[in-house]
Amino acid sequence: MRVGVIGAGNIGTAHAVSLAREVSGSTVTAVFDVAGERAQAVAADLGARSLPSAQAVIEDESVDAVVIASPDDLHAEHALACLAAGKPMMLEKPLASTLEDAQRVMDAEVARGERLIMLGFMRRFDPGYVALKASLASGDVGEALVVHNIHRNAYAAYGLDTTLSINNSAVHEVDISRWLLDEDYAWVQVLSGKPGPDVPDGQQDPLLITFRTTSGVMVTIEMFMTARYGYEVRCSVVAGNGILDMDDGTFVTRTSQGSRGQDIPELWLGRFGEAYRAEMQAWIDGIRGLTGPAGASTWDGFMAAVSCRAAVDALNRGKAVEIDVPNRPAIYST
Repeated sequence: MRVGVIGAGNIGTAHAVSLAREVSGSTVTAVFDVAGERAQAVAADLGARSLPSAQAVIEDESVDAVVIASPDDLHAEHALACLAAGKPMMLEKPLASTLEDAQRVMDAEVARGERLIMLGFMRRFDPGYVALKASLASGDVGEALVVHNIHRNAYAAYGLDTTLSINNSAVHEVDISRWLLDEDYAWVQVLSGKPGPDVPDGQQDPLLITFRTTSGVMVTIEMFMTARYGYEVRCSVVAGNGILDMDDGTFVTRTSQGSRGQDIPELWLGRFGEAYRAEMQAWIDGIRGLTGPAGASTWDGFMAAVSCRAAVDALNRGKAVEIDVPNRPAIYST
């Protein structure tokens, strides 16, 4: 499968290298980034061509499928162009930077009548989360009552903006908790308090986000974008007959010379490298027809956008906000 990559930043480059060197059944043939020299360097390293625009990548005859790792506000534009060209894509989250654009993308895919988009919610492929979902599904600890999520960054890579913290970072917990529980959210409340030391005036960090699902399960998200010490993700499920704890999968305790401690990654690639690789393999296998649709769908991305919009509204209004779940289009029923 010949893949074109739009966006050669950290994650786009990581995807390109994985597709070229780790994933079975794929090669990278074209790369575009607004930083031309960066795109040229990635392309040269992988034996691909650097093309002058995103549209050129999408339209190129040597490109069978596209990875979209461009900035959030370009996701809808590039996804719509891929849909118009009939090319499958792995679209990094979020689906779009606004709910209205997310609706446009979903409407366009529904109009085509086929699923061409896989959303980049890579945690669905993380071994820790996969084991957590399997343990919950086994019924050994009973039904879930509360899901506690912790998401901490050493620093805000794109600058601290409270709305962006929800739409670009907490969106991972919004999706993965919905996936773990197999249900949607009914309402959300967001609390902010004393800010951390690196928080600009007018912004809030950390945040405590609480969702309640349609069956009444409570889902909490501690979102701390400027935690300084490193990158850490944890999840605990409190159930009727027990508790499931997923610690940070990157931690290895080292004892040496009278001390004991752990190395903590600075960025998300250190924590979720295997999840990204597995996600790419599942995407390639799916579009080669070896498996059915894999990972998160456009519907999942749209529901994440609906939920995050409600969370931002709840933060701004200072009270809980109900979430209306729209009807799911038939193409996303399987």
